[in-house]
Amino acid sequence: MLLEKIPLGRTLEIFVERDEYRYRLVSKVEDTNSQRVCVSAIASNGRFFMFQPTDKIRLIYRDQEVMWEWTNVKAGLAKLDGDPVHYFMITDPGKSFNRRNAYRVRLLEDSMFGYYAIPGKPEKYADVPSLPPEEEGRSEQDEQELLEAVRQPHMVKGLIKDVSENGVGIYCNIRLELDDSLFFDIPSPYGNLSVKALVVRKVPMQDYANRYDYYYGCVLLRSDRRLLRYIFDLQRELIKKQRM
Repeated sequence: MLLEKIPLGRTLEIFVERDEYRYRLVSKVEDTNSQRVCVSAIASNGRFFMFQPTDKIRLIYRDQEVMWEWTNVKAGLAKLDGDPVHYFMITDPGKSFNRRNAYRVRLLEDSMFGYYAIPGKPEKYADVPSLPPEEEGRSEQDEQELLEAVRQPHMVKGLIKDVSENGVGIYCNIRLELDDSLFFDIPSPYGNLSVKALVVRKVPMQDYANRYDYYYGCVLLRSDRRLLRYIFDLQRELIKKQRM
């Protein structure tokens, strides 16, 4: 697929492999040509995501039922019509994305899910959130106590149902909302694989036989680079059993 054929405003997925982790970023296409695509600047807590020269970057675009992939991408921060954007320079024409990587494998592993929260606020975060602006009359001691409370992670028991390269399904009793995020470990023969996930689907469990109140479908925001190897191992085992 030609890069310049992507309609403006469509979503582009950016996968970044850095050190031992793999990050998934999402943004909207702002401009494109045959060698470059610009997306709305990716930021968190007011800070732009900074790509590094050693990052291994690939782009994924989903066109209805077909997925396209560009690898060995170089990235940077620039301005487009005065507004900040991230740009990606490509070195290949792109190819159909192997849907096997999106195949979910069943885990059914117990885990502890963690999150951070600001006292008095319902949102839950996989990273320590920024403190709200100082309120009039809030003392220095109150400020310090609030800071300590925000930095203290909350932990809850749950179950990892299944996982893919890009997503994970979990059960737990805590009430989460869409766009809440969590951190947890996935047990594997390679050790515990740390991930951070964003809730995109919520299903209350009506079956009283289920020991958890909610099922959540999540996309992976950050994952251990060994996770994909573990998924492929499970896929191979499943194929072997199906052939027996």
